[in-house]
Amino acid sequence: MTYQTEQEQFWAGTFGNEYIDRNKDIYYISSNIALFAKILDKTKQVQSVIEFGANIGLNLLAIKSLLPKAQLSAVEINQNAVAELKKLVKEATVYNQSILDLPKIGGAKYMPVLI
Repeated sequence: MTYQTEQEQFWAGTFGNEYIDRNKDIYYISSNIALFAKILDKTKQVQSVIEFGANIGLNLLAIKSLLPKAQLSAVEINQNAVAELKKLVKEATVYNQSILDLPKIGGAKYMPVLI
């Protein structure tokens, strides 16, 4: 993969791999569920969710428990994280690419929203 920025190289490489190991504790999911329950309480009829920089998918796993019928997608640059994410959240559509390439995702354009 060719990267446009140092940050892409950073997350796609060794630091991103080490980040997986530091943040793969399944116990994070319960606190994530509590957080996303509060966030989703302020929304209506969410049918799809895309996470940018999803790592191994713990946020999506928490969201899945709250929105079991929602279509889940993830953008993740690190190949090792993508492999873990696909195992953990099997029903998610996963894009192994940079968020800078967003217009290439399914032909749609996304606007990231920070929470």
